[in-house]
Amino acid sequence: MCLGTYGRVVKIQEYKCWIDFGGVIEEAISVVEDLSIGDYVIVHAGVVISKLSKEEFLDSFKYLYEIKRKLVEEGEQSKEELKKLESIFKLLID
Repeated sequence: MCLGTYGRVVKIQEYKCWIDFGGVIEEAISVVEDLSIGDYVIVHAGVVISKLSKEEFLDSFKYLYEIKRKLVEEGEQSKEELKKLESIFKLLID
C-alpha cells in the first residue's frame, strides 16, 4: 500500500512539475499525461501518480476532514490540527 499526498499543480516544465501542498511548493516528476496548471493530483515519493477532478479532490478531502474531526472529538488530536487542515484546504481550493 502506498500513501499519496494531495496537491495542486502550479508549474510544469517538461516532465517536472511543482506542486502546492497547501502553501508548501515541492518539485515532482509527472508520469501522468495531459497534466495542466491548476490540476489536482496525488503525489507519492516525489512522483505524480494520479490526476483528480475537482469533485474527486473535494470528496477525498471531505473524508480526510471527517477522520481528523473524529480524532479531535476523541481527544487524539488537538483542535489546532483540525484548523491547520481547514487552512490547507482553503489554500488548495482558492
